[in-house]
Amino acid sequence: MSKTLGLIHTVFSIVDPINMLVSEIMPGVDRINIVDDYIVKLIKVRGGITPEISRIVASHIMAVEDEGADAILVTCSSISPCVDYAKPLVSVPVLKIDDPMTDMAVRMGNRIGVLATAPTTVKPTSELLLRKADQIGKKVTLEVELKEGALEALTMGDKELHDKILLESITSLSGRVDVIVLAQASMAHLESRVDENMRAKVLTSPRSGVEQAKRILGL
Repeated sequence: MSKTLGLIHTVFSIVDPINMLVSEIMPGVDRINIVDDYIVKLIKVRGGITPEISRIVASHIMAVEDEGADAILVTCSSISPCVDYAKPLVSVPVLKIDDPMTDMAVRMGNRIGVLATAPTTVKPTSELLLRKADQIGKKVTLEVELKEGALEALTMGDKELHDKILLESITSLSGRVDVIVLAQASMAHLESRVDENMRAKVLTSPRSGVEQAKRILGL
């Protein structure tokens, strides 16, 4: 019997890349996609994740379970804290796309760079990294770079400027930290554009997140 993976997104631009990755890593797996492109705006308006926002995310997760998902992958780091709220409400595994990436980051070094374009991602990613470090008894320091100008460029359709801003930040950060976390799944394509001598210290979430889902599904 084929397996079904539920996917919860907050931006339309990530839907096709994530689904293509799922097809590559888990061919034949059925997929259920839900996109709520307003929820990140709501986080900004409310000043963070509120109980209401957690309930909205949980309702999406429960809906995907009701449709038959065997596991659910939340692809947006901004709402990853809501996963902890939703897990007890469903009977299938619910995964954060950035869990494997952050696990790897805290093991790779003590100085971790966090590069983000969305302000709503900074706090969840930073807190997740610090919690993961604490779980293994390690002290880490974070250096966060928020490049909202890159997000503005992408919103205006200027992907090249978006990439240029972030690649410059990666180059700058690489001399000061042991590992760099690209905090949003939408930044994953930059990995292949990073200079080869820096590539080993740049981590992205989509591939490792989908591989995690494959293991959970027993494939």
